[in-house]
Amino acid sequence: MIDYKLCWDSYTGLGGFSDGSYLVKYPRETDEKYARRRQLAIYPNFVKKIVDTYVGALFRVEPQRDFATNTEYAEFCQNIDLRGTDIDDFMRNIAKLTLIYGTVFVIVDKPKAEAPTKAHEKLQGIRPYATIRLPTQIQEIEIDDYGRIQKIVFSELNMLREFTPGTWKVRVGNETYEGTTPFGEVPVVAASWTDPILPTDVIVPPFIHDIARVSKDLYNAISELREILRNSTFPILTIPIPDQISEEKLRNIVIGTENFIGYYPEKGGKPDFIAPPESPAKVYLEYINTLIDMIYSLANLEFIKGTQQQKSGVALEFEFQNLNSLLTQIAQNLEQAEYRIADLVAKWEGKDGFKGTIIYEKDFSYRDVERELKKAMDALTLNISATFDAELKKYIARLLLGSEIDDATMQRIENEVDGLEGLDNQMKNELGGLT
Repeated sequence: MIDYKLCWDSYTGLGGFSDGSYLVKYPRETDEKYARRRQLAIYPNFVKKIVDTYVGALFRVEPQRDFATNTEYAEFCQNIDLRGTDIDDFMRNIAKLTLIYGTVFVIVDKPKAEAPTKAHEKLQGIRPYATIRLPTQIQEIEIDDYGRIQKIVFSELNMLREFTPGTWKVRVGNETYEGTTPFGEVPVVAASWTDPILPTDVIVPPFIHDIARVSKDLYNAISELREILRNSTFPILTIPIPDQISEEKLRNIVIGTENFIGYYPEKGGKPDFIAPPESPAKVYLEYINTLIDMIYSLANLEFIKGTQQQKSGVALEFEFQNLNSLLTQIAQNLEQAEYRIADLVAKWEGKDGFKGTIIYEKDFSYRDVERELKKAMDALTLNISATFDAELKKYIARLLLGSEIDDATMQRIENEVDGLEGLDNQMKNELGGLT
């Protein structure tokens, strides 16, 4: 059973992490102590850091779109939800929600209008728009053998919204409103961070599901460690008690940092301080570090935290390849989801489908610039050939400056390497002298 609330709370830091209800009560813990522990609990939000890191990497390079003749989709992309949200912000939100919920649903709808022509619709601002629904809102869903949605019902505020191929229905209380769409498909796109395992599945588990569960355990472990530190960090004063009368006088003393404990000395004694052993706190601290390592490992981000021992270049490269593969998969799914959205927009406008192109960045490979630069500089000393040296110098320029300068500047650098820049200037000067 997927705990969507835990996933959402682990990202936002709200719910049980905010009010402390995710803390597990000790078997003999009093309500008063439990309430105090809930009030003092701290939640280190690794989940938000991980999700935001992924989304930032996915949209580091903006998706490229060629609308071709699909002017209706170009207009749609400027205001996708009729609230001024552009397509990049919308898809960025989709990416974030798929990591949190696994699968989200995009309804591509169009307001019903009494406009005689497309021109009148445009004048009235009637056009397709998109809205997002969460898997927690699904009341009913039917999938065919190919994984296509044949019926889906969303539970919304005081209403149910139903879609089947070519029809829609809205039920508000005892009232039912229904109609048809101009195409025989369900106008709903299921967007997921990964592909379903079975073709008949449409909903995938959240990417952060296991991470959220570990985060809940971490939340409890930190609270329990704090309780150990709070109760046992400070030494306790011990005082020798000479007789039973003295003991009776001290019977109601409460042990604590501002009190003391008495004892019967066998052969004399003197006031002194004692402190609980530090081993329980060390055990908890080791466990907490293990949980943090586990969180980063589940997210394929081990290299962010690092380890006590230096990792080899091969090990680091392997970790980055895993991350690159995962990001590429997510980007591919986002691209496919947008293609389906664009297709539905075109069909709402009476076309066969979207004929343009949508390209999401799919290369997130890590490059150890320092290591590659050293290899390149060493290769330059070999003097293999003039052509080899020229191409290697271009490679070094792209390695160091490729993402920092525009194409024209890079082309000028490459021309200078080839000796063409001076030749071009010479020819321009000579031609200028002839005019």
